[in-house]
Amino acid sequence: MKLKINDLPKQGTPDYSHLIPIVDYLFSTGNASVNDYDWGNNRTGYFCHLKNKIDFHDLLEHFELPPSIKLNQESQTIDCMNTYSIIRGGKSENC
Repeated sequence: MKLKINDLPKQGTPDYSHLIPIVDYLFSTGNASVNDYDWGNNRTGYFCHLKNKIDFHDLLEHFELPPSIKLNQESQTIDCMNTYSIIRGGKSENC
């Protein structure tokens, strides 16, 4: 059974909070943040930058995503169009 990701975070939580299960899953399968923190923010919104590429096939086997969350395998991004929060995969296959 796939875990359903909501199109918006719960009220009163950070804009990226509905994407935390995705990041936690990616960490559990061997990925890691390139930073000393999981989530950062800048003028465009919240971001999580990963060391390794995202396995989108595997990701879609585990999660049901709403249409507002856009996947781009070529640019290695998972982008929430509602909150402007983004997860970006890295260039390497392994740490």
